[in-house]
Amino acid sequence: MPLYEYHCNHCDADTEVLQDIEDPPLTECPKCHDHDVHKKISVSSFRLTGTGWYETDFKKGGKCGPKGCGSCCNSD
Repeated sequence: MPLYEYHCNHCDADTEVLQDIEDPPLTECPKCHDHDVHKKISVSSFRLTGTGWYETDFKKGGKCGPKGCGSCCNSD
C-alpha cells in the first residue's frame, strides 16, 4: 500500500498516510483539522538494485552459456 505525504498550510504540519491508490486524498489535516491540506510530491523509497533492472544490463556482450549448450558464442 502506498505511503502518501500531505502538508497543512495552516499549521505547517507534514503527515504520512498509508492509503490505497483508489482512496480519496485527505481533505482535512489530522492535527489541526483545517481544510488547507495538499498532497506533496515526494520520492519513493522503493528502489530496484542489482543487475537485470536496467536496459543496459541486457546489452552486455560476452555472457554466454556453458560450452556446448547451443547458445551464442560457445557453440561448437
